[in-house]
Amino acid sequence: MTSHSKIEQTALQLFGERGYDNTSTLLIAKTAGVSEALLFKYFLSKEKLFEYLIKQGFQRIVEANRGILAEKDPRALIEKTIDLPYKLVHDEPDFWKVQDKEFSKPLVQKYFQRFMSPIDSLLKQAFEQLGTDDPEMMTLRLLLLIQSLWRNLLYEHDESLLRVGEHLKKTYVQGLPLPE
Repeated sequence: MTSHSKIEQTALQLFGERGYDNTSTLLIAKTAGVSEALLFKYFLSKEKLFEYLIKQGFQRIVEANRGILAEKDPRALIEKTIDLPYKLVHDEPDFWKVQDKEFSKPLVQKYFQRFMSPIDSLLKQAFEQLGTDDPEMMTLRLLLLIQSLWRNLLYEHDESLLRVGEHLKKTYVQGLPLPE
């Protein structure tokens, strides 16, 4: 593993555990087994390192989940969206812990919104195609439940959380009428 990669992984882990403000560049460098000077050579500052991690993280996540945006079947789209928190937390737990801890930062909100905006629109379309009474409210309610599930999956390892997704699928997909 390269020094650059060690710094990235260590910073993600520490930012996720301690938060941005409580993580120094010296701590990141020491934990990664590199000099602080090397960290600054690669990233110039802690702020630039954080920006890099957020941008790269969302780029990885968008690439890995591109298939959801191409889904044409409204029921399958809803199911894949419900499965998303399980997949995201499994694939990138440190990244999502950073998102949770640092969500108040405008940079994090900006990239999260860019990630979620197409999903929001596609869910509304799916609920419209399925003939729900209020597609916008159904989308909002489902996304709030998914966000809560995502946050709980980050910190709790309760087996019942694994069943929540199946319950949401029954509630939001199986109970809907078939499109005409």
